Parts: sequence; C-alpha cells; structure tokens
Amino acid sequence: MAETRTRGLRYPLCLTLVLALVGAAYLLFRGSPAGGDSGAPGEQVEATSEGGAKASGQTPGAASVEVVETASSEDKAEPENEEEEVLSEDERREREEEALVDKFDELTDKWRETSEKGVTMDDVLAFSQQFAKVPKARKDECLHRALNLIPDENVMLLAGILMDKTQDKELVELVYNDILNRDEDVKKPILQQIIKDKSHPCWADTAWILDVTGELPEGKK
Repeated sequence: MAETRTRGLRYPLCLTLVLALVGAAYLLFRGSPAGGDSGAPGEQVEATSEGGAKASGQTPGAASVEVVETASSEDKAEPENEEEEVLSEDERREREEEALVDKFDELTDKWRETSEKGVTMDDVLAFSQQFAKVPKARKDECLHRALNLIPDENVMLLAGILMDKTQDKELVELVYNDILNRDEDVKKPILQQIIKDKSHPCWADTAWILDVTGELPEGKK
C-alpha cells in the first residue's frame, strides 16, 4: 500500500520537472535570437566592408581618397591640356608654312638642270604661282636660293616673278638685278619685254639701260 502511494507521487513529480525543463528551454530558445541580433548585424557589416577592402587591396576609406586625388589631378591637368592645344596649333601652322617652302624649293631643284623640252609658259606660271604661296617671311630666302640655282637656260622662270606685279617691289627688284648680271642673250629679251609696260617698277631703269646701249625703241624715250 505504501509502495503504491510512493509510485503515485513519483509520476506527478516527474511530470512537473519535465514541464519545468520544457518551459526553461522555451524561454532560452526565445531569448537567444534577441541577444544574437544585438551584435551580429554590426559585425556582419563590418566584416563585409573589411572583406571588400581586403579583396580590393585597399584600406577602409581608400576609395573616397582616390576619388579626391583623381579629381584634383584632373583639375591640375586642364591648363596643361589647354597649353598643348595652343602649341599644337602653332606647330600645325609652322608645318604648313614649311611644307609650302619645301614645295617651292623642290620646284627650284627640278629646274637646276636644263630640260630637253625647255621652259614653257605653263612652267613659268606654275613657278610664279608656287612662289606666291610661300609665306611672306620666307620669300626672300626662297628667292635667293632660286636665283643662285637656276641656270641661264631656265631664266624665264625668274622672269615670271619679275613680271608679276602682285609681288613686293623689293622682290621684283631683286630678280631684276640678278637678270642684269646674266649673259646678254638672256637679259635682252627680258628688258625688251619690260620696256613695253611703263607701269612696271623697273621700267625707268630699263629705259636708261636700253638708251645707253642704243637699243631703246622709238617713242620710248
């Protein structure tokens, strides 16, 4: 009888203990997420940022520094770009002028030798037109070179410049003085051509020369 009572008390006691353990486990189960949430997100974000920095080989905040440095370097580069554009424009102009000088010099070199066909009027016109394209600051040197290299047989090329009234008087007189030092057979036909045009800047000198030599045409005195 006593044993039966003992067994009857043991079962409720065990049941109570089981329920107590279940309740404690339930409370612990509900409480653990809150505690975990309090620090986990921050740690996760920090880990992510550090991981991104480590993956890219940078320290935290390096990206913002790089942007600032890039912007400042671009600001500093702007004046240099503007200066380069100005210089390149000047260089382009110089190259164009140099190309015109080279082209006339090449034409001069072409006529350093006597041609079997001789000098035609088309050749005279082409030579004069190419000389007109030479930059004004370079005309004197180009003309001196041509006067020194072109032989008497091709002197009509120079006569084309001599008869071009659009050229500066100083250049025309430079050609005129060179032709006066050529052989008589070369300069006489040119002087006879000048005397026909009283508006030519060298007409008076030509008239005097032809008058002295007795070759001045009637009515030109």
